[in-house]
Amino acid sequence: MFKKMDIYRILTLIFAVVVMISSSLSLAYPDTYRDSYKIAQFFLGFIFLFSGITEFKANRKSIAIINFSVSLLTFFVSIFTLVVRTG
Repeated sequence: MFKKMDIYRILTLIFAVVVMISSSLSLAYPDTYRDSYKIAQFFLGFIFLFSGITEFKANRKSIAIINFSVSLLTFFVSIFTLVVRTG
């Protein structure tokens, strides 16, 4: 299965698993893992980044540009939520 996949698809798969686990923990145990969604959002930016690289390599440049812009927005929002104090 992994022989046909390049490194960017493997990294996208790994980060997708990390996002699903941290999001599930954040939803199942909101008091214990209350900052887990910030980690999930950060790794979601990596998913869009690596997906954009994969689309760019496949000559689908319009989808790649959309993925890159969503990745930048996600990184900006995740870093902003880490820096700004609430409460």
